[in-house]
Amino acid sequence: MIILGTPLYAIPRPWLKLKFHGVMVNAYEIISMGRWRELRGRGLRKTLGIDDDMELWIDSGGYQFLRRGIEISVDKLARLYKEIDADYYVSLDYPPGPRDAPELRSLKIAKTVSSFISLRSKLRPLAEQGRLVPVFHLSTGETLRLQLAEYEPNADTAAIGGLIPHIMQKSGKGSRRKAILFMMIVRKLWRGRLHAMGLASAAMIPLLRYIGIESGDTQTWRHKAAYGKIIVPGIGERHVSRKRVRFGPAVFKSEKEIEILRTYLEEARTRLGVDFTDLVESFEARALFNSMVILDVASNNHGYLGISHAFKKLYESIELLRARPVEELEAKLDELLALQPVEETPMVRGTVSLPAEPSAATGVAAGVTAE
Repeated sequence: MIILGTPLYAIPRPWLKLKFHGVMVNAYEIISMGRWRELRGRGLRKTLGIDDDMELWIDSGGYQFLRRGIEISVDKLARLYKEIDADYYVSLDYPPGPRDAPELRSLKIAKTVSSFISLRSKLRPLAEQGRLVPVFHLSTGETLRLQLAEYEPNADTAAIGGLIPHIMQKSGKGSRRKAILFMMIVRKLWRGRLHAMGLASAAMIPLLRYIGIESGDTQTWRHKAAYGKIIVPGIGERHVSRKRVRFGPAVFKSEKEIEILRTYLEEARTRLGVDFTDLVESFEARALFNSMVILDVASNNHGYLGISHAFKKLYESIELLRARPVEELEAKLDELLALQPVEETPMVRGTVSLPAEPSAATGVAAGVTAE
């Protein structure tokens, strides 16, 4: 199931044209924009134009608050969650950085668990209804069991967070493999629904499906469009706009690739009213096209159709690891974590902070996304 991540007042809104399972917005944006009052009750659903047939998720904004060195109180987040009608509310988390020292990683995970316990107490009706979503972060052994012990009796749906930097290969040797192993470990231990935070890109959706993760969210449909790129299964990504090419190929390399593009363009004309000229000229058209492709990949049980040899190896490794016992997977993950580069992260007002990073592109909500 694809939960389409979106800035609060952004356009386009693909869910008005295509049938997505849900939409996710960020509590950081709601709080920082000071638009809380107009979103109370069903105001957020009205603003987004969604009805009760679509799941509405609110992410806590933990990464955004942490990156900016802002300490958001559990009380303030609880008040927001009480007043805004949604289906799922992600608990406040403190994502460990890919190069955090073990002590700092443990501190962030402990604070994440503590926040869930506090929110559960303050939002008891939501928690009892299974709508408060705790977040697992990369760990093994006692630290992972601590999360499991607090979450399992008190939640039906859990999320896995903080893995985007690993998928983007920012944690040293075996970076992506660490993320895959951790997701497989949690899938074996957690009996309820699992959601992958920020990982439902076209390249990752089949991988999540292989592991058995039921849902994920993504804003790659917007971020790629902002770079001037479209997503085409079987090809990867291609730059089609008049913007300067910043990375990746800008031409279709063969008649086979052009034929694949034609197939998706025909679908885009029928379903979205978008043609190739629109893709060249318009961010909105590219964003709609990319959202359609992501939905198609999720809906049609595609395997991995990209051209990355590294990703193909990841998919092959899942087949080999899926039958292994959880203890063996944890041992493999421990070996990789022991090789992970370590960099101390400064403490800020009793909590922890991540260094600031630029947004993906001008006009796009800040944050990183899985490639």
